[in-house]
Amino acid sequence: MEASTTKGKSILRPTKSVGFDFDDKPLSNHVQILMVAPNGSGNRIWSCNFCNKRVTGSYSKVKAHLLKLFGHGVAICKEISNEVCPTLKMENEEAEKKKSMVQLDARKKADYVSLPQVSDLSQQKKQKGSTGGALEKSFSIANRNIADKLAARMFYASGLSFNLATSPYFKKYSEFLAANPIPGYIPPTYNRLRTTLLAQEKTNINIKLQPIRDKWKRKGLSICSDG
Repeated sequence: MEASTTKGKSILRPTKSVGFDFDDKPLSNHVQILMVAPNGSGNRIWSCNFCNKRVTGSYSKVKAHLLKLFGHGVAICKEISNEVCPTLKMENEEAEKKKSMVQLDARKKADYVSLPQVSDLSQQKKQKGSTGGALEKSFSIANRNIADKLAARMFYASGLSFNLATSPYFKKYSEFLAANPIPGYIPPTYNRLRTTLLAQEKTNINIKLQPIRDKWKRKGLSICSDG
C-alpha cells in the first residue's frame, strides 16, 4: 500500500498486486494472490492490499470486500477511506462497461455474415456490350451490387417467395426510394405494419370498393362457390 498525507490525515492508496492476477478482473490489482485452487475452480487464496486480510474465495468476494458490499460472505475492508472508495467504484464500473462494449461488438460481428465479394454486374455489362454511357455514370456499380445482395439476403433469410420480385408493389416501393432519397429513412417496423399501416390500407380498400357495393342494391349480386 502507498500512503499520502492530506491536511495531516493519512490516506491509503491502492497499489498493484504482486503475484498471480485474478485473470482480467478490474480490481485484481488491489489484492495479492497467494495460492490458486488446484482443482481449476475460480477460488483463490488472496490478501487485501489495504488491510492485509486473507480470504479464500472467487473474484466476487474481492469485489464485495473492496467495494464494501454486504451479503457476499466476506467482511468489508475497513481500511479503505472514503476518498479511495469512489475511485475503486469508478475503476470497476469503467472496466465492466468497456468489457461489455467489447462483448457487444463481438456478438454483432458474430451475428453479421459478410456479403459475397463476387459481383456479376461487370460481367453483365461486358455481355451487353456497354461502352460506359450516361446510365453507368449515373449509378454506382459497387453500391448497386451491395443493394442487390442485401435484397437477395432478405428473400433467402425470411423465406420470401421469389414471386415477390415480380410484384408491382415491390417494384413501386423500390423505384420510389431510388427517385426520392430520404436521409435516415427506416422501413416500417413489425408493429407498424400489423397495426397502423394495416388499418389505413383496409380503410383505403373499403373506400375503393364502396362504389361496387353500392351497385349491389340496384343490380344484385351472385355468390359463387367451388364447393
